[in-house]
Amino acid sequence: MERPLFIPVILDDAGEQMKDPKFSATIERCDGLIIVTPEYNHSFPGLLKHALDMNLKEYIHKAVGICGVSAGAFGGARVIETLLPVMRELGLVTIFEDVNFARIGTLFDERGKLLDENFVRRVDMFLNELIWMSRVLRHGRDNITPV
Repeated sequence: MERPLFIPVILDDAGEQMKDPKFSATIERCDGLIIVTPEYNHSFPGLLKHALDMNLKEYIHKAVGICGVSAGAFGGARVIETLLPVMRELGLVTIFEDVNFARIGTLFDERGKLLDENFVRRVDMFLNELIWMSRVLRHGRDNITPV
């Protein structure tokens, strides 16, 4: 008996049809999002993509900042890079600042206290940019009719 060369995989990815009403309502109300995600096989976890795909119109013209987390030296740079086109496709507007948490196992003590004070400045710049972009985009959504 011959074995097939390809085995078809059929997935029922309902996407937006599987919305969580509470999550969708939260996204609808917010002006900006922060995604903190680990790097997983040089990309982002599939569960994150699935969660993001459950909404569409709720994201349009809202700001998003991405924080990459990694046990290695790159600090999730690859996860941020692979998420950027996804953010654009969802209608989110990425800010100019990212935060890369490299060697995550050494950044915090057992109580969760940040051990590297250099991150305070980086996170400050990240949050300031996110707040600014969120305000600008909210003004646009509230006052400018889409073309």
